[in-house]
Amino acid sequence: MTTQHLIEPDQVVHQAAAILASLEYIDQGAAQRLGPLAEAVTNAFMVVYYQAETGRATRNDFCEALEAIRRSLPQA
Repeated sequence: MTTQHLIEPDQVVHQAAAILASLEYIDQGAAQRLGPLAEAVTNAFMVVYYQAETGRATRNDFCEALEAIRRSLPQA
């Protein structure tokens, strides 16, 4: 039996926003390193926005956006 982890979207977004709000500045080097991930996150938020406005975002739209984020995360 697999364990399902349910995470509330509100909790995730609010936590990320709070952490970002605590930053004072991002220098160019850091911004360049974060560029691909920032773009993937932005695209995911566009899917969220589209869903909020139209209700037409599909599960596949979300899956593609989240997969792009996963690909953009640094490999440990």
